[in-house]
Amino acid sequence: MRKASMVNTGNGPGTAIAVLMVGLMAIGVVFVLLGGALYLNEEPLTKHQLSIVPARAVGTAETSR
Repeated sequence: MRKASMVNTGNGPGTAIAVLMVGLMAIGVVFVLLGGALYLNEEPLTKHQLSIVPARAVGTAETSR
């Protein structure tokens, strides 16, 4: 019976785990940078932009009639 040939690349499970961790860290850094850029570019809210009446105010106005 012929022995199954295996290709030995020299990389073990430790290498696979290290590559996976580096990839996950790179994705995390990208998300942190994009989230930080969105947070820093956000304009502050003013009273004029808050034109939506909260549901509590509508509920109390209806019951006070």
